[in-house]
Amino acid sequence: MSATRIDQLVANLTLWKDAYYNGPSPLVSDAVFDAAEDELRTLDPQNVYFQKIGAPNPVGGAWPKVQHSIPMGSLNKCQTSDDLKAWRPNQPVCITHKLDGASVSLKYLNGKMVQALTRGDGDIGEDITRNVLLMQGVVRQLPLAGTVYVRGEIIIRKSDFAQHFKGESNPRNSAVGTAKRQSDFDKCKHLTVVAYQFLQDGVSSKSKDLEIELLENYGFVTPPKYICVTLAGIQAVYDAYVAGKRDALDWEIDGLVLDVNDRDTREAMGDHNQRPKGSIAFKFPHEEKITTLLSIDWQVGKSGRITPVAIFQDVVLGGRTVNRASLAGVRQVEGLKLSKGCQIMVSLRNDVIPRVESNVTEGILNDM
Repeated sequence: MSATRIDQLVANLTLWKDAYYNGPSPLVSDAVFDAAEDELRTLDPQNVYFQKIGAPNPVGGAWPKVQHSIPMGSLNKCQTSDDLKAWRPNQPVCITHKLDGASVSLKYLNGKMVQALTRGDGDIGEDITRNVLLMQGVVRQLPLAGTVYVRGEIIIRKSDFAQHFKGESNPRNSAVGTAKRQSDFDKCKHLTVVAYQFLQDGVSSKSKDLEIELLENYGFVTPPKYICVTLAGIQAVYDAYVAGKRDALDWEIDGLVLDVNDRDTREAMGDHNQRPKGSIAFKFPHEEKITTLLSIDWQVGKSGRITPVAIFQDVVLGGRTVNRASLAGVRQVEGLKLSKGCQIMVSLRNDVIPRVESNVTEGILNDM
């Protein structure tokens, strides 16, 4: 076991996670992040890194820091049919959307919504109540006594993004940034909270499908749900979204959430590294398209570093037109044998970052 390599992986993953949750945009793609996590899990499966959820709140932020009464956890991920087969218990599964935005927890006391916290590191979040009260999908009053928590995702509908966020990079980054604005927070009215968890006095509904129905009955915006009893059924729902159902939605999703439907069975399965064994995120494959390389430009950054940028014919990925992608230095240009006119495979990693994956003309895969 290489202690140096482990330390390097932990440092990289911590930096990347902080940029994903707190920064303006991710530093690396999902594929790069997941590969680094898999390597660390192989080298040191008990590393303390795996016990952490989310990312620390930014130092010096103006929003008050508040302890979650009930921690906000995260999910393990799978991306292949084999991964799904290895996870799936012999139980009915409820399928919902894996929304791509900013997680939020709404707190109600005797029916009144009194607080909204970001996930933060899972234990401590930021109090952004002022901004959340402006958002669509937020129910201010419930006909209930006691303490209720409603967990959800702050997102921007594609239709709202096109109308109110022109010129911004993508809905996910805009949702995260807008939700935590200290000024010009009126724009929060174009954000939507989509609810997926209901906890009354710390207890959820007896099944996940009833939980979603309960939220909908109280007036919350909720994702659609599907109950599947076989592996083939789960795969069919997933394949339908990959084939086009995902693109037809008015909000961005990067996968599906699978929950063992029965609450008691799900909770009895326990957790691992603070992630429930009875739930998993089934991630979508990265979208890829072939296009023609027009040129390679050399861009000088603020630090003076020179970066090659691939300029190619327009392709539509993730619902937006893409025609350029930064390259990983001269090494990638030479390794892929990139030249004007060659056919390249382009992807939108993490549904955000354009990447040149391979030179189709040469048939060389990018293994960087």
